[in-house]
Amino acid sequence: MVNLDLELVYSPKQVHEHLRVSDSSLRKYAMALEARGYKFRKEDNGNRIFTQHDIDIFEILKQRLDAGQSMKTAASSTMNHVRKNVPRTLPVPVAPAVPPAAPQASQAVTERSADAFKQKFEEGFAVLLEDRIQTAIKPLIEGVTQLSGLVADLTNQNKQLLSQNQELRTMLPAPRDIEEEKRQQREFVDEVKVLHEKQKKLEQQHYEELKRQNEEIQKLIPPAPDLEKERCERTNEYLTIRRINLALEKEAYEHWSRKPEHERIRKIGLFKKEENIEVRNQFIKSYMDEYFEDRLRGEFAQ
Repeated sequence: MVNLDLELVYSPKQVHEHLRVSDSSLRKYAMALEARGYKFRKEDNGNRIFTQHDIDIFEILKQRLDAGQSMKTAASSTMNHVRKNVPRTLPVPVAPAVPPAAPQASQAVTERSADAFKQKFEEGFAVLLEDRIQTAIKPLIEGVTQLSGLVADLTNQNKQLLSQNQELRTMLPAPRDIEEEKRQQREFVDEVKVLHEKQKKLEQQHYEELKRQNEEIQKLIPPAPDLEKERCERTNEYLTIRRINLALEKEAYEHWSRKPEHERIRKIGLFKKEENIEVRNQFIKSYMDEYFEDRLRGEFAQ
């Protein structure tokens, strides 16, 4: 977190930890908002940086996603909220760009980036599925707790009635007539039966209500994921990223070859010349880093 011109700027890691979402989910939020006109501040190397205003917008978007809206609907309604709100503050200077990695490690960095992207995607999907299941079973747990408390209350009431009856029986004088005593016993038994029937009826009503809630919850639980379909989607995403990297690398070579000779060639001694491999590799990596996100957004927006 950097303090620039009295305004706090946050890194992507700080933001997704604050929102309790994965890094890949945060990138999806940002891409969805950018597709609808929202502008984020970026460093010289193209990485996004965020202000407190951006975090507030992310929280509004996340609340609407948690409420069940699709990404497109939630992003559109969030942008409507932004447009109705007070205009954003002036841009904040960005932090200096991070020095590029060594040229000979560019291919390894590209492969590690693809693997990290796949891992973040799988982690984000697992977290989302777990959140949906926890949200779905919460009403069922609350219903079971309420029913257990009600049964305990009825049991206590029954015990109290029995205890009161015993106390009354000890306080009453001995019956003068056996028939009268039998009549009182029959009345007491009838009262107990009525209470028992009421208790059974109330338990049945709560059981039916709990059963109905359970059926509604079952409808909300998403079906089991299609593992073969997910595997194909992850493969397609990996191939798409690989294809983009190869296309960008080819374009970078073409741009490099059109540069003036004094930028591409360096002298060795008095008469020998050779291509400046270090500068070329640095140029190619910078070119790929600059255009990778735009190409990736274009591929997944189709």
